[in-house]
Amino acid sequence: MMYIWKEYLEQTRGKGLWFGLGILMLTSIFLIAQARAFPADLGFEAMLLSLFDMNIYLMPLFAMFLASFSIFQEKELKTSMILLTKKESTLSFIFKKSVAIQLVIISAFVAVYFILSLFMKAFLAFHVSSFLHFVLVIIIFLLIFNQIGVFLGVACNTKMQLVGANILTWFIIVFLTDLMFLYFLPAVTFDNLRIFSWIYFLDPIHTLRFYLEANLGLFSLSHMSRLMEKFVFMDSWIFLSINAVFWPTFFFSISALFRNGGTVDD
Repeated sequence: MMYIWKEYLEQTRGKGLWFGLGILMLTSIFLIAQARAFPADLGFEAMLLSLFDMNIYLMPLFAMFLASFSIFQEKELKTSMILLTKKESTLSFIFKKSVAIQLVIISAFVAVYFILSLFMKAFLAFHVSSFLHFVLVIIIFLLIFNQIGVFLGVACNTKMQLVGANILTWFIIVFLTDLMFLYFLPAVTFDNLRIFSWIYFLDPIHTLRFYLEANLGLFSLSHMSRLMEKFVFMDSWIFLSINAVFWPTFFFSISALFRNGGTVDD
């Protein structure tokens, strides 16, 4: 509980969280206003998908910067050394700090979307189930990228190194990965499609968008071709669950390996 309260005070006193939330609210309000011209039957769902597409570019960067600098600040101000002298292991510190970061940042962003839901309800045909699917996707999205930020904060030793690592990671995940998929796409055949599908859906951005499309009624999973049936061989919620468990666990594990700050602990 001490870690959560400490994280709450640090994040709310800083400008980074408020800047991120402000940018998110401003861009979201413009998208909500624009969605009034959408068809009434699926206008709300189309607007939610547009919000997610916008979040692909903004939210990873905000989440990684907030989480990584929260960890780095503990090292820079030597507060982590004080905490570790109180019979707290480094692994326990990273775990408790990760939990605190996740709870505070996710709660802040989800609260913003519940505030925005008032605008959605005022201007659009609001559907509770669709909105809850969207909130679930946002929570898992933040869960993954917050944990990536924790790893970067543990692994980097200087602020310049940390800024560069955040921007490079954001560029690789948001842009370079899709370019690589497009490059290897001509080599995909019916025989190796299942392997490609695993790789494709282990990208959290692809999986979260697919889950949202399927559960908002914007992508039909019925009457698919044999090719698509082999590609989408599991329900969208299973792909979502795999990403929600695998990536945070993976980045927490490698954070534990780099817990000495940029060097692998033997």
